[in-house]
Amino acid sequence: MTEDATGSAPDGRRLRWTEHRAQRRAAFVAAGVDAIDRHGPGASAEQIAEAAGVSRTVLYRYFRDREDLGQAIADRIVRAVVDSVLPKLQLSPESTPRDVITAAIGVIVGWLDEHPNLYHFLRSRRTGASLDSVEGTLADNVAALLKSMMMIFGIDSEQAEPGAYGIVGFVESAGSWWLQNRTMSRERFTGVATAGVWHLLEGTARDFGVELDFDKPLPLGTLIAAEGTS
Repeated sequence: MTEDATGSAPDGRRLRWTEHRAQRRAAFVAAGVDAIDRHGPGASAEQIAEAAGVSRTVLYRYFRDREDLGQAIADRIVRAVVDSVLPKLQLSPESTPRDVITAAIGVIVGWLDEHPNLYHFLRSRRTGASLDSVEGTLADNVAALLKSMMMIFGIDSEQAEPGAYGIVGFVESAGSWWLQNRTMSRERFTGVATAGVWHLLEGTARDFGVELDFDKPLPLGTLIAAEGTS
């Protein structure tokens, strides 16, 4: 066994234990997500432990307290939501506003429809900024996309960030209303939310004398050329 510069050999057992503990903790967090998805945002530690196949005592060996467990679960949900939406915000030469908006909102609405308990869990943890983390991360990426689009048309990109947060907030608020009322189908609501976002974007562009077509690909070649000269 080799020694490091201090003359001490690496403690392989400690490293293996640390890795094992991290894996166990991650597995318990995943079980927590499943338990909340099944039982609701108020799922108990006992229900989470049951989903993990361990006792409540064993579960809490891997977390400081219930708050630590809850935050770890919220963080995992946030990552899952963001990771599912971000690929839909990527532009290609064939991308139209309808394609991008519908795809992104479709993923969000689909997640709300299939996992309402997880959404309500995030909402109940406003003090932990869980839902704010989703909105903030998505809004930052939407803002980057809007800034790129504004570069194409010579629009002031400073308006992208507040506009992006407004769009993400609109989708979340509308989605919350839809979950509570369910007065229309998932497909129809997706269309309504998509139209709302489109009108916000198209209206802003129109204020700057720019005409956008909902079904016409964006001129990405212009953007690439602009980035090459920056």
